[in-house]
Formats: sequence, C-alpha cells, structure tokens
Amino acid sequence: MERRMTFRPIPTIGAILRRLATVPASCLLLLVAAGAPAQEPAPRHWDQPAAEALLAYIDGVGSHGLDAADYQPALLRAALQSGEPVAIEKQATLSFTLVAADLARGHIKPGNRGRTYIVSDTLDPQRVALMIDEAIAKRDVAGVLERLAPANPQYRSLRLALAKLPPERAAERERIKLNLERWRWLPHDLGTRYVIVNIPEYRLRLVENGRLLSAHRVIVGKTSTPTPRFQARIKGVIINPSWHVPQSIVAESVGSLVRNRPQVARSRGYTWNWNGGKLNVTQMPGPENALGQMKLDMPNPLSIFVHDTPSKDLFERDVRAFSHGCIRTQDPFALGEHLLAGSEWTRTRIDAAAATRKTVEIPLEQPLPIYVVYLTAIAQADGSIREFDDVYKLDGCLEKQLASAGTEPVFRAAPGFESECKAA
Repeated sequence: MERRMTFRPIPTIGAILRRLATVPASCLLLLVAAGAPAQEPAPRHWDQPAAEALLAYIDGVGSHGLDAADYQPALLRAALQSGEPVAIEKQATLSFTLVAADLARGHIKPGNRGRTYIVSDTLDPQRVALMIDEAIAKRDVAGVLERLAPANPQYRSLRLALAKLPPERAAERERIKLNLERWRWLPHDLGTRYVIVNIPEYRLRLVENGRLLSAHRVIVGKTSTPTPRFQARIKGVIINPSWHVPQSIVAESVGSLVRNRPQVARSRGYTWNWNGGKLNVTQMPGPENALGQMKLDMPNPLSIFVHDTPSKDLFERDVRAFSHGCIRTQDPFALGEHLLAGSEWTRTRIDAAAATRKTVEIPLEQPLPIYVVYLTAIAQADGSIREFDDVYKLDGCLEKQLASAGTEPVFRAAPGFESECKAA
C-alpha cells in the first residue's frame, strides 16, 4: 500500500528551523524540533540576489508543467520590494520549500493520487536546509532545484516537447504536463535493472542500464476492474503455476461452473473444497490454466501479477483491457529467459520444465523492481510524442487536481471514474 509520508520530529534544530524561527505556525510546512548542536555551521541567509534568482526560477517553472502561482511569487516579489531581510528570509525559504517538494515528489501528494501505490522519493527538512545553504553559497538556485526533478530521458524529452509546443495546442500541452507530474510520483532512481508496465500503452519493458532488453504486449484490467498503479519486487519465475481463484471471480463465474457443471470444471483443471460455507477453487497447472504456463513471483498486497494466458489471440487487438486487474504478457518464456539470463536456466531448460506440467519455482539471483504506471504520453527516440488512449479516463481527474482556479479543463473525467482520482 502507498505510504503516507509525514515528517517526524528530529533531534537537531537544523539550519531550516533557525531560518523559520519567526514564521507563523500556519505558514510552516516543515516540522522540526529544537536542540541544534553547537558545532553545527551557521545557516546562510537569503540576500536580494539569491531571492531574485529564486523568483526567476519560479516564473519559469512552467517548463516542468507546474503552475508558478503555487509557489507564491507575488508574496516573494512583495518581500523583495520591501527590502526587509526578515520578510525576504521567510518568504524565500517558504517558496523554495514548496518548489523543492513538488519537483522531488510531485504536486499531488500521496493519498490523493487515486489507486496509486508507489512510494515517492523523500525530502526531509535537513536536506532542504542544506540545499538552501548550497543554493545561496554557490549563487545557483536554479541548479540546486533542477537536481530534484527526475533525470530520466523520458522526463527530459517531455520537457523539451512541452517547450516547443505553442500555446494554441492546449490539449497536447496539457497531456504532457499530466505525464510530467506522473513521472515525479515515481522514484527518481528506478534501479539499474527494472520492469515497467505502462497501462494505457498495453506494454511491458525490461530495462537494464538504460537499455531496452525486452518488450512485450500486455493485457490489463477492464474499466470495471482497472489495474492499479503500484510497485513490487520480482523475486523469481514460476513455471506451471497453480491458480487460486479469487473469491470475486468465484462469485462472478467459476463458482457457477463448479456448482452446475462439475465435470466440465474438472476437465478444465479445477479442484475445490468448501470451508465454512465458502467455496475455495484452485486450477491446477497446465496450458489451459488461466495464468498460462508462467507467472512472475512478485508478492504484493494487491495480488496483482504478471503472467501468461491461454487466450493468445487477444494480444492482436489494439485495445487490450480484458482482465480482472492482473497483467497478462505475450511471449512469457522470452521474458523469463531475459530475467534468468546468466543462470543455468536457458530457454531450452525453461521449455522443458513447462512441458512437464509440474510447478517449478525459480528464484532470481538478484530481485528487481517492477513499476506499473499510467502514462498517456511518452517520448519517442526522435523526440516526438506518442499519445495513448486514456483507457481509465484519469487524465481529466488529474488535470482537475492540478488546475488553477478558473482554468477551463481540456480533459474531463468520464462518469464513474471520479472515485479513481480521490480514493487512495
């Protein structure tokens, strides 16, 4: 489940507390405790040039798809015009902190992102204080803040594309802004080797050191049972898995088959028992198993997995939202071969194990992360932007959350999907 990040009191006052000592409590975004050690270096204070550089950065923060108004530029400008050191100190620190938090973790905070269970990067008060000191000392406010934004090629390419689009191409600009925000929700370091599944693209990719190793078409959840956005760790590959049928699917279809056509159910590999009035159903391994002949061992509280499927023909369709939430992948053994590369599990051995119809669990020597994301626009190698159908109608929800007061939305959430934006 997604963590709700809170700042716990810390034992040292830190430079940021001394900087904010006279700020009204209602303005404070950072919670720290008193008691700095005497040897801690004195903090640097905002002067006119540094605060002006911060204001200039805020005025240009639209290049990240963010709204400058969220960082109180008018108040910072007024403080600068007053020439009062205390006013400049308060407002510059607050504005810097607001910008830093949004670049590092996104403007929409955890708990307000719908069914998204991905842990964003942290940004603790002491780190912000040190960054402020660095920005002032090096006269490099922009450089220090830029380091907080995602550094991956996709984010950079989306920013470049946004800069090139004229204002009249509002829908394209808005879609890029939404997806820049979604990238900020992800850990900025995805790992040297990882799997990423993009739901609207119906695509899975295995990436290592920035290089694409394998790409696969996937099937994702229906609009009535959407695949959530989440992260997990792939621990291994399971050949010929059993399928313990979820109670929701027992109630929807499999239970009726077992009760009314037990012989057909047995011919399809189902076994079952009753426990306290509850029907428990398992489908045994085999080519007709709903999980197919391969499943990734990726424990997660959502019980969402990447697996094979006997319904191979569905991969030929352009729109592939057919599942109950799990992710079905094309060419599963090819994916397994790449994941197990360097081990004794060659493709020949994987195929031989599958032919036995016996369950074989193969642990990875090094587990790797998997990210299931929702990106409706991605950058191509030539810098162009490819857009995908907003299958779960989430762009309208996110645009509404990001929009300034009085802004006319470009996208609208379809009826029935508003809860997807609000529910954690």
